[in-house]
Amino acid sequence: MKIGIVTCDGNEKWTSCYETICDRCFKRSGDADIEFYHAWKGQLPTIENTKHLDAIISLGSAHMVSENSDWMVDLSNFFLALENSHIKLLALCFSHQLVNKAYGGKVEKGDCGFVFGSDQIKFRKSDRLPERFGRLVDKHRKEEKDLEWKLLQSHNEEVSSLGEGAVLVASSKRCKIEIVLVRENILSMQSHPDLTPKLMMDKICRLSSEKGMWTLSWKRESRRR
Repeated sequence: MKIGIVTCDGNEKWTSCYETICDRCFKRSGDADIEFYHAWKGQLPTIENTKHLDAIISLGSAHMVSENSDWMVDLSNFFLALENSHIKLLALCFSHQLVNKAYGGKVEKGDCGFVFGSDQIKFRKSDRLPERFGRLVDKHRKEEKDLEWKLLQSHNEEVSSLGEGAVLVASSKRCKIEIVLVRENILSMQSHPDLTPKLMMDKICRLSSEKGMWTLSWKRESRRR
């Protein structure tokens, strides 16, 4: 399998962190060949330079979608071009917001403010869920249980409404639009399945504290989550 990784943040600590994660998850196991596209510095994926890939994972960022930078516009256009492609796209956090905005959704600051920690994310029943999700949801429904995942969160903005054709897959108490089937080959997630609790605390928590975004009590509450 050939996978493209799109980075959306120029912080070198994050870039090296993701390279380490991808090396551990894919390269060492021999499951995939990895290529990086650093969108934030103009190294953008295009239909032409990604046609050999099977899938793309587009990552999070400290940037806001509302900044509407040139590279964000270019990346959005690439997401739109993937609609009829053989390539599967998984868009996480910032990229989840960007791809939904590209397909007609709306992104705003969330009602809960800066969301950090972990949340129980509950899957919805839908005939348009990807096959594996659909089977999991149906299995839990038969057992009179809801399918839930506990996933890590770190975001200030969120998708507040979906574009035409997008399907809501899962929600949480702090974020209504958590997972979206944007198109048959495009899945987006507000959460961070790509990070561990340690990385969240070491990098995001520390950076947020340095910027004065957190009170001590808020930091303690996030550690409990």
